[in-house]
Amino acid sequence: MSNQGIQIEDKGGVYFVRGVLDEYADLSSLLTKPAPLRLNLQGLTRLNSIGVRNLLKFLASWGDKPLIYEHCTSEFIDQLSMIPALLGVKKQGQVQSLYVPYECTSCDHEADIFGQMTEYSASIKTNSWPSKTCSKCGGSMQVISDTFFAFAQSKSA
Repeated sequence: MSNQGIQIEDKGGVYFVRGVLDEYADLSSLLTKPAPLRLNLQGLTRLNSIGVRNLLKFLASWGDKPLIYEHCTSEFIDQLSMIPALLGVKKQGQVQSLYVPYECTSCDHEADIFGQMTEYSASIKTNSWPSKTCSKCGGSMQVISDTFFAFAQSKSA
């Protein structure tokens, strides 16, 4: 059985996590890195429950030091909304940027659109998300799930 696992690459103090977050994922090399720990998750191709468990174990060892998630995939955000502990032991983690799943109301085209959390902060309070323009037909795209930002709503509660 081939073990692709994850690769972690340091690019100027931002740690790019690529590959599959699964039972083989070893994040222990990050424990010696300075806070705030900046994790870029754009290259995360898949994650499973055991990989999430490994991340939770890492976060327990990381403690209450600052943690920043960047370029979060929509799959990671789904996990974060179901498992708030992924924000850290004292919810000290922050999502700085993420890919938000949108769907066109005209042609049903779906796309994960990159954005900064600051772009959505006012919307989190009103549960009314900004629309985007469809790259295929020019129609209006809406956030697919009204619970996508549950992680941010529960953090502010």
